[in-house]
Amino acid sequence: MNLRKLLSILIVSLMFLSMSQVFGQELTMGQKPMEDIKIVLDGSGTAHVTHFVKGNSAVAIQVITVKGNMTNFSVTDQNGSSVQYFSVATAQKSVLFPPTSRNLTIIKYDLTNAVSQINGVWEWNYTEPSDAGYTDFYLPKGTDTIWANYRPVYLGDHGLRQHGVGFTLDYIINEPVTLQNVQWQNNNFTVGIRTLSDLGPHTFDQSAKAYAFNINKPHSFVTVIMPQELLWGPYQGKINGNGTLTDTFYNNGTHAWIGLHPSKAGTIQLTGTTAIPEFPLFVPLVIGITAVIALQFRNRLNFN
Repeated sequence: MNLRKLLSILIVSLMFLSMSQVFGQELTMGQKPMEDIKIVLDGSGTAHVTHFVKGNSAVAIQVITVKGNMTNFSVTDQNGSSVQYFSVATAQKSVLFPPTSRNLTIIKYDLTNAVSQINGVWEWNYTEPSDAGYTDFYLPKGTDTIWANYRPVYLGDHGLRQHGVGFTLDYIINEPVTLQNVQWQNNNFTVGIRTLSDLGPHTFDQSAKAYAFNINKPHSFVTVIMPQELLWGPYQGKINGNGTLTDTFYNNGTHAWIGLHPSKAGTIQLTGTTAIPEFPLFVPLVIGITAVIALQFRNRLNFN
């Protein structure tokens, strides 16, 4: 028996010393690792996955991969050199490592067609491996907003860190923006609408503090970029008179990003708390501050 075979038998034996099995479920061997996952999504729906696994010099460990159609699989150390491992083919491929003093092991692979495109929207029902500390997502260029479990998250140029059992990820690459102009007296305002739905006529009702427009596709992701000088939040959204998800998820100081996900087509009405007044916005603020100061001064006076 040569040295390579002897070493392989020894490693397998060590792994089975820490093996446990749950009847009717998947086989587990070794302890859970300390690991983090990085996923880079490209424009074709492929997920480029990297596991950063910390070594354990005392026991064997088992790493669970992300479920999907796996290609380009590799296991290396920090310097890119190959390391010894064993794999178990289950619903989610497992990678087994013997005890090692190596500080970090890197597992890389691609998941082709991990993200599916349906009518312009990319969607992935992501399940995080149970042994992961967290997953960092990096979205394709041209994606600054995602919807996590149908709630909007503004990313800008940054990634997204996810922790938990998983979530539904939706995003649109280079999402189109329709600019709608509102004229009030001598002022002009531009409202941006980001959606894949076609839009109908828009109206602004100053007395009702409401802005409305039509969409023709149900279950559309809609982002309204509202000038706060025109309509100030908090905001409430309705579709055909019924409440719908309304989430103000970003504010750059002049505009509010308001996410809506109506289940029907029809008229979206967005109601705020303050519409453009006939006097500057800073006047009510000055009045309010003056009233607070006057009240504090009054409380300090002794009328007895």
